[in-house]
Order: sequence, then structure tokens, then C-alpha cells
Amino acid sequence: MTSYPTPARKGTYISLFWSIFNMGGVIGGLIPFILNYHRTQAESVNDATYITFMCFISAGVALSLAILPPSRVVRDDGTRCTNIKYSNVSTEAIEILKLFRNWKMRLLVPAAWASNFFYSYQFNNVNGLMFNLRTRGLNNVFYWGAQMLGSVGIGYVMDFSFESRRRRDWISKPLGKIFAGPFVLYFSYGLLDAMFQSMVYWVIGALADDSETPSRYTGFYKGVQSAGSAIAWQIDTHKAPLLTQLIINWSLTTLSYPAVAANNGYNELVKSS
Repeated sequence: MTSYPTPARKGTYISLFWSIFNMGGVIGGLIPFILNYHRTQAESVNDATYITFMCFISAGVALSLAILPPSRVVRDDGTRCTNIKYSNVSTEAIEILKLFRNWKMRLLVPAAWASNFFYSYQFNNVNGLMFNLRTRGLNNVFYWGAQMLGSVGIGYVMDFSFESRRRRDWISKPLGKIFAGPFVLYFSYGLLDAMFQSMVYWVIGALADDSETPSRYTGFYKGVQSAGSAIAWQIDTHKAPLLTQLIINWSLTTLSYPAVAANNGYNELVKSS
């Protein structure tokens, strides 16, 4: 999603990926909702739910075998995505470690850390505490559906709304923040999550137009993101006050915006010089 498109279509490709990605979440919400509709026990879902999930996962593994190698993918303008050969594990490990000395990557650390940090609060303490087993599944349908809407909207903003990349980046930030009741709140969390992460991926894609570099940048981003998520689940496990978790989530997300904007601003300066 960051390497295959031409520079002018990266937002569109990110939104396309994010929509397909979160369609799995929509289906994943429908499955427990339908299969557990008449269950009165709120502790866990039935066995059929797990079996269905495993069938979907197995189908996904099989379909992944049909993915073309990057060297055979041709962009809309006729150029090939990459001509590089696959390197070995040790080379990639060294290159990833070098990214921690890259100041552009360090600017993305707050956004990467924050991007999955709020999941434990949203899933356990909004959807988990305020709804029952049946309605939690239905809520997840709309949560991941909101992710699809948010990614499509932000993809359009990033690619087509303004000529300047930097101006598109600034305009995209205030969108999606609607709060009115538990259901709309949860829906809006999904909307904002998609817009936030799509924006970060767009910035990553804008930092380089080859295939190799954005792949490493994305790996760096996902690694830091997973570390932040692991810490967040531990905070929730130790029963931190809900208001404290909410403040931490919003603070991390808000503080990441200036760093992302500075990164993209530098990128615009380089491209215009």
C-alpha cells in the first residue's frame, strides 16, 4: 500500500487496503453476533464461532499464495514497482536497527506507539463494559465499518483535495471526531482510528517512492506499534482507572500530530527544492 502506487495515488491505495483489511473486522463482528444471538451467557462465545474463525484464517493463508512478487507488479504509469532482489534476514535486521538512528523514523515513534495503544480501552472498557455479548458483536460490525468509511474519506483528502501534500496533511487531522452516546462514541473511535493510521501510512509512503525503503519504514512502524499495544494491555490488566487510560490515549495521540506534521513538512521541503 505504500510501495506499489504512484506518488499521486498513495492515499487511494492505503484506503483500498484499509477497507479490505477492516472488512475482516466487519465479518468478524457478524459471526459472533449471529452465532450467539440467542445465548444468555455473557462469559464466552460458542465453539462454532471459533471454528468459523479458523476456517476464514485458513482460507486467507491459501489465498496469500496467489500474491504476485513485487517485480511482476506494474503501476498505472507503466513502471514496475521494484527490480530489487530479496535480501537475507541478517541484512534486513541490520537495516531495521539503523532506522532507530534515523530522525525521520524517530518522529514517527509517538504516532506508532499511540496507534494501537487505545485498543484495550476501546474494546475492554467501552464495548466490553457498556454492552452485552450480543450487542458487542453488533457494535464491532459498525466499528470496523466506520474504519472502512474513515479510510476512504481520508484517502480522498490525501490524494485529491489539495495540490500540496503538506496542506492535505494538515486538513485531514480534525475530521472524524464525533461523540454522542456509547454507540456513536464507539463508532467514532473506529472512524478516527482509520483516519489516523491511514494518515501515518500516507506520510510513510511519501518519505520514499521505491519499494524497499517504505517496506522497512512500515516494519519499523508496526514494531513500535506492537510494543505500545503490549504496554497498553498490561495497563488495562492492572486495572488502571478508566479516566486515566482515556487521558493517556488522547495525550499520546494528540502529541503525535506535531511530530508527524514536522516529518511531512521536511519531506515537502526536500521535494520542492
